[in-house]
Amino acid sequence: MRHHFEQIWERASRQGRRLERQLRGAHGGNRAYTWGLPAAALLLCFTILVVAGAMSGVSAAEFFPIAIFEGVVIAGLFVACMMPATSPPDDRGDRGPDPEPDPTPPPMDPTIWVRLLAESNVDGQPAGDLEERTPRELTGVTR
Repeated sequence: MRHHFEQIWERASRQGRRLERQLRGAHGGNRAYTWGLPAAALLLCFTILVVAGAMSGVSAAEFFPIAIFEGVVIAGLFVACMMPATSPPDDRGDRGPDPEPDPTPPPMDPTIWVRLLAESNVDGQPAGDLEERTPRELTGVTR
């Protein structure tokens, strides 16, 4: 179990260092800005929820976990919004279809529909007898 924890911790710290390098590069090396803004968002959200929870009379066991979770989520959103805008690498591997557009569709050919309808077993006459129908005339039309 200890080995798994060490692997997870190593991977998380590696990802954290990579994230810090990307954020510092995007904001000109200003470390206080890259971590200060998300930390301030975490602190502000946590404080608002703790004060609201304390004023509502709810026990601390109910509002502290929610305040911590919401603060981390808001701080994560700040970090995500501060990331530099880069396009993903071109290596798609086996993660989906090729990004190239589909070839142009063939031109519209009405003979395809004629062949499809000829092969189907659809009766060509509308439901009901034609003799039972009376022709309609437009009103106000002179003959």
